[in-house]
Parts: sequence; C-alpha cells; structure tokens
Amino acid sequence: MNTGNKEYRHTMIQRRSFLKAAGVAGLTSAAGCLGGGGGGSDSVKIGAVMALSGPFARTGEENRRGLEVGQEYLGGEILDSEFELIIEDGESDPNASIQAARTLIEDEDVDAIIGPVSSGNSISVMQYIKEEGQVPHLMTTASSVEARENPENCNEYGFFIWPSNRHLAPTGTQFIQELPNHVDRDIDPSRVHYVSQDYALGQNGLELVEESMNEIGGEVTGSTLVPLGETDWSSYISEISNSEADVVTGVLTWGAAAQLIPQANSFGLPEEKVMMFNSGKPIGQFAASTMPNEVTVDGWFGTHFYNPGLDTDVNNEFQSLYNELDSSLLPNSTAGASFELMRALATAIESGGSTASDDIISELEGLEWDSVFGPIQFREEDHQAALNFFGGRRVESDGDGSEVEVLAEYPDVIPDARCSL
Repeated sequence: MNTGNKEYRHTMIQRRSFLKAAGVAGLTSAAGCLGGGGGGSDSVKIGAVMALSGPFARTGEENRRGLEVGQEYLGGEILDSEFELIIEDGESDPNASIQAARTLIEDEDVDAIIGPVSSGNSISVMQYIKEEGQVPHLMTTASSVEARENPENCNEYGFFIWPSNRHLAPTGTQFIQELPNHVDRDIDPSRVHYVSQDYALGQNGLELVEESMNEIGGEVTGSTLVPLGETDWSSYISEISNSEADVVTGVLTWGAAAQLIPQANSFGLPEEKVMMFNSGKPIGQFAASTMPNEVTVDGWFGTHFYNPGLDTDVNNEFQSLYNELDSSLLPNSTAGASFELMRALATAIESGGSTASDDIISELEGLEWDSVFGPIQFREEDHQAALNFFGGRRVESDGDGSEVEVLAEYPDVIPDARCSL
C-alpha cells in the first residue's frame, strides 16, 4: 500500500474519532437494520448474513456485535453520508444463508456482503455471489480451505480475514515442538492425538495436521471427531485419555470448547495429556469470559492471532467500544473480524470514491492496514489475509480474571496461494 493511501487512512480514522467525540455517531436498530435511515438512494448499503439462530448463533451474535462496534467507530458514515447496515439471519444453514444473501442483494440492493458464519454456509453464499450476486463478499469466520482453494468456490468477489486450517495446522505443529520447554513433564511432541467436531472444519483440520506432522517426521496417532451439538463428552474424553500420544491437538468451535474444557478438567485430562488447540481455544477471550477458572488449569495451551494485550490505538478503541455493548463477554477475535471487515470495506469505498463492485474490489486487493490483530493485508492473488500468530497459555492476572502469556510468536503467517482468481 502506497504512502498516499496510508495518509488517507490516518485522515479517515481521525475524522471518525472527531465525529464520535462530538456525539454525532450513534446506533439505532429497527427490523434487522442497524443505524440506517436518512441515507437516501445514494447512501452506502452494507448487507450482513449472520447466524443469529441455529448451532452457530453464538458466533453469529459476536459477528453482529463487531459490526455494531464498526459502525460506531466509523461515526455511522461512509462517503460523508449515513450508511445502512442491513442484517439477515442465515440461520446457521446453507440454504437459508443463500436466501438471506439473495434478499440483501436483489431486494435491498446492498453494495457488499459481510458473512456468513462457518465454511459450509460461506461456500454456499460464495457460489451464489459468483454466479448471480456479483458484489464484494467479505467472509468472517470461514476456516475450511475448500472455500479458498477449490476453483468452483474461490472467486474475485470473496475476501478472507479469518485464518484457514492451512494457516492453523503448521503454526500449531511448530508450537507443539516447543511445548517441552513449557511443561514440567517429559513429553514426546512428535506424536499427537487429534480432537475436533465431525464436520467440514474438523475433518479438514485433521487432514492438514496429519500433513504438517508428517512434514516434521511426526504422526497423528489417532483422532476423535465429536458430533456437532454433543454436550456429554465423557466417552470421548475416555477415548482421548487412552490415546498413545502425550499431546492432544485440534480445532474447536466455541460450543465445543465450552463442553470439552470443564469436562476434561473434571476428568483430570490435562494432568495426563498436554492440551494444545489452534484458533484461540482455550486461550481466547470467549473461554476467559465464560470459564475463567477452567482455562488457567495447568496443561492447556493454544495458538491464536488475536492478543487482547496488544497496545495499539485501534485495539484499545475496539475494546472500549465493545465494552459499552450489552455483552457478558470480553472483546474477542470473532467480533474483531467483522469489525475489521467493516473498516476495510469503508476504507475501500472512500479511497475509490465509489460503490461499484469493481472499484471496491480493486481497492481491497492488496489493502494493508493496522488492525486489532496487528498489521494485516489482503493478498492480491487470492484475497487471503497474512496474520501474526502466537502460541501461549492463560495465566491468572494480578487482578481478577486471567491474561494471555505469549510463549512463541509466528509473524506473517499465510499459506501459498492455491487458487487463481
């Protein structure tokens, strides 16, 4: 990104801060539309497909909160006019997500789409937008490589801020090799047991962990894939306990982490196995919000790309604005992803001075900016994001709650581009 654009972004942020300080910014809501009204036919219209019901509703709700924070941060304006943010419920279902996107594009005439939650739902919407919708499509938490690498799915309209399993698996494997330096027991980091849920995220994650372990001469000795929605993990914990490996790894949704972590602690599993999960569980903000005493139990580790202790202006303001919302959770990566997609989209529209799809896409390609995750960029070749990762654990803080202890850092993590747009 050239210096001119960096200076432009600085000016934009300063202007937004002035508006907020002057009391101009605000949030209103009606019939699923946040903040709209008064924009007129020339106002920017952003559509969002969020999973506000169904099994991914918890994630969808945090994505929605991130959009609210983004709207507040922007002072409610893009191109010097109030913009509309119109949210449709994708119901955690591919067909419902397509219908939500269709409603936003064909009935509401939005200029871009943010969302939906999960890889399967995102792929369905990608295909509709590629074939019919043809507007910029910024995805929130899609992790499967299928969306980014299958030529039937990847397309010029799609942008990814969330890391894929191909970001996660090699980084997690590297961190596992360093774990003997951070535990008080002898472990063999070359052999792991894989745990996840039995759907696209977990299945794809298993393949890539096997691949990354094989590359270092290690192996996945076994796997436990748990059905979506399972609440009683006791039989699966017994299976994990009986595994041959000293280290347990994998990737979990919020719902799965909420079940596994306390139940595994009750069983004493972290005393038997070193538990190291990718993509923020158990070191992420969700776990720290909902089970603060569970995540500081010895034996839990994780890799992540959001460090809440990052002391930058944008992260501090994101956290301050998030804490003003009606939420029992801490500011987190899921809300941060949709917050940053809103900022990126606003920057692209203002930099290009246009809401035409081709102009927005042109500005988003190669866009780099200082985010709540640190420096970030949409790679031109395939619209994936380069992210800074770290490995760490949760420890008790001096005050109430816990904090992240960073044990290893992995900057600018991004896999090779595997899809030509």
